[in-house]
Amino acid sequence: MKARARASALLALVCRFVAAHAGEAPAARLEQRWAQIEKTPPNLGVRELFAFALDAAALGWRPEQIAKALALAEQMQDRDEKSRTFGNFRWYWRAERPEDLNAVEFSMQQGILVWMRHRQALDAEGAERLERLIRFSVEGIRRHRVAESYTNIFLMKTWNCIAIGEATGRPDLADEGYAMLDRWLLHVWDCGVHEYVSPTYYGVNLDSLGLIARFAERRAGRRAAEAALRFFWTDIAANWFEPGLRLGGAHSRDYDYLTGHGYLDLHLKMAGWIPADPPLVPGAFLELCRWEPPRRLKRDVAGPVPRMVHQRWGAEPWQRAANCVGQRFSIGSGTIYEPTGKQLVVNLPGGPAMPVVNFLMDARADAYGQKKEITGGGHSKALHLVPFQMSVQHGADALVLASADPEVGTFKRWAPEPACLLSHVALPSKAEVWVSDAPVKVEPQGQRPVPEGTAVFLRVEDVAAGIRFVLGSPVVLVNDGGKHPAMRLTCVHEAGPPKGRATVAVWARAAEGLDDAAFAAFRRDFAGAEARVQGSHVEVSVPAAGRRLRLAADVVKEERLACEGWEPGTENALLMVNGRDLGRQVLGDVEPIRTYRRLLERAERGARGAARAGEPFEAESAALVAPPFRVDGDPAASGGRFLWAPGEPGGKGSSPTARALWTVHVPKAGDYCLLGRVQAPTPDDDSFFVRVRQAGRDVLPRSEWHTGVHAGWEWAPFRAGAAREAMPVRLDAGVALIEVSCREDGARLDALLLAPDPKASP
Repeated sequence: MKARARASALLALVCRFVAAHAGEAPAARLEQRWAQIEKTPPNLGVRELFAFALDAAALGWRPEQIAKALALAEQMQDRDEKSRTFGNFRWYWRAERPEDLNAVEFSMQQGILVWMRHRQALDAEGAERLERLIRFSVEGIRRHRVAESYTNIFLMKTWNCIAIGEATGRPDLADEGYAMLDRWLLHVWDCGVHEYVSPTYYGVNLDSLGLIARFAERRAGRRAAEAALRFFWTDIAANWFEPGLRLGGAHSRDYDYLTGHGYLDLHLKMAGWIPADPPLVPGAFLELCRWEPPRRLKRDVAGPVPRMVHQRWGAEPWQRAANCVGQRFSIGSGTIYEPTGKQLVVNLPGGPAMPVVNFLMDARADAYGQKKEITGGGHSKALHLVPFQMSVQHGADALVLASADPEVGTFKRWAPEPACLLSHVALPSKAEVWVSDAPVKVEPQGQRPVPEGTAVFLRVEDVAAGIRFVLGSPVVLVNDGGKHPAMRLTCVHEAGPPKGRATVAVWARAAEGLDDAAFAAFRRDFAGAEARVQGSHVEVSVPAAGRRLRLAADVVKEERLACEGWEPGTENALLMVNGRDLGRQVLGDVEPIRTYRRLLERAERGARGAARAGEPFEAESAALVAPPFRVDGDPAASGGRFLWAPGEPGGKGSSPTARALWTVHVPKAGDYCLLGRVQAPTPDDDSFFVRVRQAGRDVLPRSEWHTGVHAGWEWAPFRAGAAREAMPVRLDAGVALIEVSCREDGARLDALLLAPDPKASP
């Protein structure tokens, strides 16, 4: 379906603040905005109503018009108590009902600021309307389930709970917000930022964290938000590509396929990292979100080149990214989880408008991400495939593998009616292009075949990049004409609707400081290097600076078999730059990470545990309980209390950051079985994750613990998978650390036992 002409809400926000300072008085700008709002066009967004109310109230402008805008917002709010979306909003005026449940978060992010900062600027009608909007929104926010991995919305909900709770006398809601902040910090410590290096949503994250850092009443909350802000700015600096005034490296959630800019640019302008011409004068909202990163941060982190960045964005070993940044190039690779991510990216000199070199798999004949469609929630986006994928990078060499099958669910989700199946590498048209050892020029609307396995080179001044499809053919170099400042290198799996799986592997290398002779040597080395593809399972390997990069997979089963070539010591990096994990340095001393880290360190040093193997111990005696785990009462539980992540019986919910830790003294080495006294009402509420550590290593890596259904309190052993017998864990004498985390909310844990006898019955 063709996209409707609509700029995204975030880009509209950018345009509004930039345009607002092009010579117009703020009051005149508000008059223009109101003139558009009162027409209630179909694409009027509820977020614009609250943004208008905040800007107008901050200026003390026409309270009667603010009240009218809030009246429109009330019409867009679901007030039906029986509705699943009660308290939420329609995103657009044209919508019949709430579809994008993030609407309540974006609305209240600014709506509560009107209440907190400018209530006196409202008339009686406006104040009454805003109070009702906030009151009903509390229910919408609480019904809106958001995972920690949904970074920007989770942090926005965190701000909303804290701010609304503290500003309207709802301490329980504020408690929920602070607990969410703790949960997110622990999630990042374990897994990194899921929406990693996003040119759009890093800006949204800075908004919410900036508000918490400035306006949260609890000092610990402000301190945690400031640590998170330093973490994000350190991440931005680590991946910063100065010649393009943008983020380098692989990205998640990047709506600008060609040049990689987004909403984050506003924060970069406020911080002085991007020139603002005309000068940017932030509106009311951005001014309230403003948080200045330390001046030395950019110098200390983004200054050193070359620099190598390693970071993770999930719990799995393959959920990671790397970026090599030079003076005038960067090359980054990673894996992606959604259809606007960038798996392999090369930045070349040429300024902010210079297109990036970008790899993607495509089923819509949209190499440059310009064909937008209406997606869930009514938004207009260009979406590509999310293939099965792997990546490995060493220095300025990156190798990626991607495989897509039109019969797989993820393919059908993002391309229900595929027109083709292609793999593209977008190329800036300003670059000089060579195929093997000869320069080439492809005329507009023309194309040129590239022999199988042949290297294609780009050259911009003294910088060069080499690209090879080491798996996949036929490959063509295509110039689509002057409509886009880019060309493409395309592997044509299927020119029409695809009939089967396609698999491709791309190798890229970059270098700088090359004169003609050095460029010739660069071409010879890259084009002449042996790239191997072998086996019934896909296996590709290429040379890179004294080692081989190797990826192996069963693409049909979508199983990752081998990934070799990463720099040793980077596998657990949170945010590592040139061998220093700056992410762990920034976050390590903020609660609750500090307590969690020290507990691990104490256990690794052999500090005596409070519990003893062979004797039951209470779940609520945990040395650390991280939300949403909490202790509640039940007379039938031993000690009258138990541990759980609250949830309705049969409801589907999970929060793996909810965790509890116990240190247990093990008197002698041997095999021990873990048992738990549990209550699990349904098959959707009968499992945990469990991990056991000793001496700084996992003796039982994080594993699923399926307890089975137990209507009352009963002992259940830890079993491996579908095994019927308890699974023993080999422990040395000393201290063991047991960590249980939430897999399904509603599962209850009363007590634990490390038993030397697998048939023990406490």
